[in-house]
Amino acid sequence: MPIRAVLDAPALTPPRVRDVLLALAEDALYRPYWSDGIVAEVERRLPAHMSRPARDFLFSELDTAFPEARVSWPATVLREVPYVSDPRDAHLTAVALFAQADVVVTTDAGLARSLERSGVEPQTPDAFVAYVLDADPRRAVRVLHQMARRRWLGPGEELADAALRSRLAAWARAALGDNSADLLAADPP
Repeated sequence: MPIRAVLDAPALTPPRVRDVLLALAEDALYRPYWSDGIVAEVERRLPAHMSRPARDFLFSELDTAFPEARVSWPATVLREVPYVSDPRDAHLTAVALFAQADVVVTTDAGLARSLERSGVEPQTPDAFVAYVLDADPRRAVRVLHQMARRRWLGPGEELADAALRSRLAAWARAALGDNSADLLAADPP
């Protein structure tokens, strides 16, 4: 059974980070989860110039591609989340507990401390992508190559696998971190 991961708003908001995370999920390398609250936070974080139709399309596509990803629970649960005092931290912890998540992908250090106190593992996007790449390197790299060719390359732009992997590694080093970049730069096993 694939790992179960809650994607926090900071991980879902940047378009290319979102592309990478969701491409890996589309190929069942892990199971993603989020909530209405996370989607609302992504909405707030999207660039002001992004049009309403583009926003609506994004959220519609999330629901269509991952119909089981949205987690909800009874309102009384937030009062019961252990070791958490901040309402946002309680919300993310509740999502993780209700999804029976193995990990929450977040860049929020304060949230990471709250999650750890509740027994939920926080990971940065870099650590999580590195984990997925390390768990099934050939498949994960193939998925990212397909995603990059479909979404990141211009019309008619062709790159050999090695050049594309190098470009992905350079992007990962700048946008995610060294862990995932090093795994993308390495020759596949």
